[in-house]
Amino acid sequence: MSEKKKILWIEDDYYHLQGLTRELSRNGFEIIPAKSYEQALEELNKHKDELCFIILDLIIPCSLERAIEPSMPEEEYEETIEEPKDLVEYGMELLKHIKNELKPTIPMIVLTIVRTEEILKELENNGVRKEHKLGLMPNKLKEIVFEELYIK
Repeated sequence: MSEKKKILWIEDDYYHLQGLTRELSRNGFEIIPAKSYEQALEELNKHKDELCFIILDLIIPCSLERAIEPSMPEEEYEETIEEPKDLVEYGMELLKHIKNELKPTIPMIVLTIVRTEEILKELENNGVRKEHKLGLMPNKLKEIVFEELYIK
């Protein structure tokens, strides 16, 4: 039995995770979810030699206490999300950690709704060649991830 390839998905929004994980699992990938900055650091350190791909939502809470669980309908959930500008710093710190401390060769997709010139420039300075607007339809996100992983 071959070992699954591992994808670290750093995302505090459960609804973004649920649609794509089944499809990736069917294609032989194990999804390691991290819902906060602290949990992502823990998972990165634990699995750094096993990861083949990283999906990073730039807007994440510092700790799991700040992550939102799906205890309500998606429409209500969307209304509870905090202001993105307050949470971008954790995603940027993770990006820097991944690029500086870990293997910078691990392919990564960065998702963000924050499209300021400053953030886009900082992403570019940290080696991000593509960033995608968060809020993509699940099929489009699946297409982008599969394209990066060379799955047809």
